Amino acid sequence: MNSRMMAAALAAATLVGYGALGTTQALAQQGVTKDEVVFGFPSDRTGPVAQVMAAVEKGAKMAQDEINDKGGVNGRKIKLLIEDNGYDAKKAMLVTEKLVSQDKVFGIVMSAGTTPTAAAMPMVMKAGLPQICPATAALQFSQPFERLSYACYPTNAGMIEAGVKYFMEKQGKKRFCYIYQDDGMGEEVRGALDKQLATGGLKVVESAGFKAGSTDYSPQVARVQGANCDMLVLGSTVPPAAAIMKEVQRRGWKVTVLGAAPTYDDSLLALGKEAVNGMYAVAFVPTPNEQSANPAIKDWVKRYQAKFNTAPTASSVYGYMFINLIAEGMRLAGPNLTQDTFIKGMDSVKNFKTIFGASFTFTPTDHLGARGALLFQVDNDHFKEINM
Repeated sequence: MNSRMMAAALAAATLVGYGALGTTQALAQQGVTKDEVVFGFPSDRTGPVAQVMAAVEKGAKMAQDEINDKGGVNGRKIKLLIEDNGYDAKKAMLVTEKLVSQDKVFGIVMSAGTTPTAAAMPMVMKAGLPQICPATAALQFSQPFERLSYACYPTNAGMIEAGVKYFMEKQGKKRFCYIYQDDGMGEEVRGALDKQLATGGLKVVESAGFKAGSTDYSPQVARVQGANCDMLVLGSTVPPAAAIMKEVQRRGWKVTVLGAAPTYDDSLLALGKEAVNGMYAVAFVPTPNEQSANPAIKDWVKRYQAKFNTAPTASSVYGYMFINLIAEGMRLAGPNLTQDTFIKGMDSVKNFKTIFGASFTFTPTDHLGARGALLFQVDNDHFKEINM
């Protein structure tokens, strides 16, 4: 073994906490016993998307409890170890290292945020652990293909392209402006926006970025307003979108606004109030409610409300779906659960349908589990679906 290979082997062994015992056999058993499988969940409890991730956690908890109350999967109950990554790259790396090295989890699930998840991903991959359903629709978690990475949202790019196409073709919008979070998510949405506009011979007429954690968006709004836009696209999470819409309202600017997928959550209504009325957002699944025509969804909403004493959001649905999807991968892996058999199980998931309309498929060469996009508009206290 040459020095480079030896160094890599030692680093991997240290990372997973096995030292000289960091063998393939030991790694394959990390986080699983005959009765339990433990997943690490780097959520956001103190950062800018804490409210969104609180709903994801509730949905995941509901699914976990339902699965475990029925005896688990192949006799194993699911355990989630949640750590706060604060939507911060450095903190995400620290808590992920703890989950991998100290807690010795089986895999990492629903990691919050594009930049935090991307920062911690190399250590998860190096440890040979699967990273499943990160709470981000960023393209980088499915392309280029990575054997251990499973993306469960349609991509931000695919969803925003569909929304922009609608406004170009159905509403005749010509002058597009863009306000974005200056990170990987904002860049991805911009690339998709440029791509779709090019199909109609159009370009973004003005754009303005901001750093995560910003609180004043008046310079960005002033800049794009001066460009005489007839369409404003937001590449941001919920809190900046709500604040930007308040600034748009304060200025009395009458412009059509489309938010990328991370803006679609009921917390936008609570934070933005009347300022977000009329705003559009692309998304993956509708927010469930008791007025649904689907009896299964109505029953699910009632069970969720009884368990948490609050109404579910779309983010609640994501957490619930993704834990059930992971359980399906475990089921297909069979009773001899290792990271390798789990990957084979996930790669065997075909048309895994949910009551919410979403369906998931993975193959050994394609780990983007879902595709498609829906368009919604804020109508006072709820999102209504718009036919694209």
